[in-house]
Amino acid sequence: MVVFALGVATHLRAATYTWSGGSGGGGDAWRNANNWSPSSGQGGPGTGDMAVFSTKGSATIGINFNDGRGLVAPIGTIFLSAGGNRTIFNSSGNTAGTLRLESLNGQLLINQATNATLTLSNGASQAMAVHFAAAGTIQVTATNSSIVINSAISGRHGFTKTGGGLLRLEGVNSLGGPVTVAGGELALAAIKGASLGAVTSVRVRSGAALRLATAEQLGSATGLDLAGGTLRGSSGQTAVVETAGKLTLSASSTIDLQATTITFADSSSVVWCSGTALTITNWRSVADPQGGRIYFGIGGLTSTQLAQVYFSDLGIQGAQLAGPYGELMPIPEAPVAAAAAALVGFIVWRERRPLLRAVQQRLAPRFRASAPPADRHRSAGG
Repeated sequence: MVVFALGVATHLRAATYTWSGGSGGGGDAWRNANNWSPSSGQGGPGTGDMAVFSTKGSATIGINFNDGRGLVAPIGTIFLSAGGNRTIFNSSGNTAGTLRLESLNGQLLINQATNATLTLSNGASQAMAVHFAAAGTIQVTATNSSIVINSAISGRHGFTKTGGGLLRLEGVNSLGGPVTVAGGELALAAIKGASLGAVTSVRVRSGAALRLATAEQLGSATGLDLAGGTLRGSSGQTAVVETAGKLTLSASSTIDLQATTITFADSSSVVWCSGTALTITNWRSVADPQGGRIYFGIGGLTSTQLAQVYFSDLGIQGAQLAGPYGELMPIPEAPVAAAAAALVGFIVWRERRPLLRAVQQRLAPRFRASAPPADRHRSAGG
């Protein structure tokens, strides 16, 4: 019996196949029954199955999409349970194909190994697209482990990143739906396009982080909801530009700008949660060419929202939107303004006599020129 699932996770009594062999750098290792335990049949694991990678078998697993078994390789979920790094890639030299992840029991990808990376990759000459057939989680448990997808991802339903490790997206993706970062870090690192340019929203929960590793990774209509997490900019030395939709503040959160200059859509219509703070770190002045700035447009935040902004590097609570593009900038606090006024007052008091003489000298000609004629004759006659 064949079960089709559209837009929902596949809930089946899945068969579990554990990787035990492989052809290393090429061939059709994925679809070879002898490379799995128990033997999965001629075509390898497929729809509704779980592919498990542990300590046995080769580190690279090729899928030959030109072997007559179809241009799509379906799988319920992929699970790296232990062992070292694993890379699943297109080993065909002349045919592109798609790895279809069906979200078995709500799980797209799992990495529970320690200090290990699971990579989904294009081949040397042909692409391997990745399709999320349904919404689901991508779990990276250990903080020193990661999942890297440098293939293009498609799908309409988004995903949730869980666990303390790293998920890095390097492809230009057409993925839709909402994305939630519930733990660890989601790094967006496409080079010639956007990693999440088509998603409706990205929510970053407490303890999690969204990193904008390269430029323009979000769509101009992609809303960002900071729900206790951190938005991190690029860590490089070159300024990186980012454009996003409206910013929501659901819990106290942080934007660590680093080298990124980000422009949000007008967010004045969004209600930020009362009593929360938006902390800005690594903000840089106008004179600094290395990014580190935020724009909302003129009137892009309300006075209440501006009062919730805290520039931690400067110790300043409160912000203003300045300039023709509505740049978010700190406002001087009362103690700072008072100190400046006191300094000006001290300088004026210290230099009061020279200042007074200068004023008198400047005004004296005016007084002589405006004196009445009679007064001038009396002065001349003694």
